[in-house]
Amino acid sequence: MLDEIWENFLICLTTNEKLILCTNKLICGVNFLYVLPKQQMNEETVKTIITTCSKQFTKTFTLIYRIEFVRIDQEQLVFRHRFYVPNKKMFCCGNECVDCTRFRK
Repeated sequence: MLDEIWENFLICLTTNEKLILCTNKLICGVNFLYVLPKQQMNEETVKTIITTCSKQFTKTFTLIYRIEFVRIDQEQLVFRHRFYVPNKKMFCCGNECVDCTRFRK
């Protein structure tokens, strides 16, 4: 399922008019996004574009994403990006948490 989400996520990024190219490289189990913008952009602007595409898939599926800027490689900006499934609590810890197992139906 995550492979399909990644594929659609990359399509979302490559169809953005502000980006020329976006590729994903899996290095030692970590996904790195290499993003080539059409014009000179700072990392926050590109991160906003990535966040917009990421949010589309976290709304549809129960996922969380993390984005971290790593470096600039020639003209490409490199980000560490991860989608993952959040952990659900399996027992009541007694701290009256909002997502307590006692409140599940």
